[in-house]
Amino acid sequence: SPVGVPQGGPPATRRVMTVVRAAPASKDLNKNVQDAIKEAEDTCNEKGTKSKDCAVAWDNAEELLAEKAHKKAVEENDPLENFCKDAPDADECRMHEI
Repeated sequence: SPVGVPQGGPPATRRVMTVVRAAPASKDLNKNVQDAIKEAEDTCNEKGTKSKDCAVAWDNAEELLAEKAHKKAVEENDPLENFCKDAPDADECRMHEI
């Protein structure tokens, strides 16, 4: 048998997995979306609606809106989220701050 391995084979190992879920950042995302829309409006009023700066500002706002829509869709379809609504005290549902 290989050196250091008992004759009966390697010792049994036990794996432990901890699930860490991030707290939802929807409040921050909502504020970022509002700020981006305001900035786009201000930029377009100042630089003109046909300016590159106006287009870039609206692209930024649209990116944040798409992120918000994506997060909402994921949260609605996340099996873990659904499970935790019914069993918030389960180990899988514990929130850990990082």
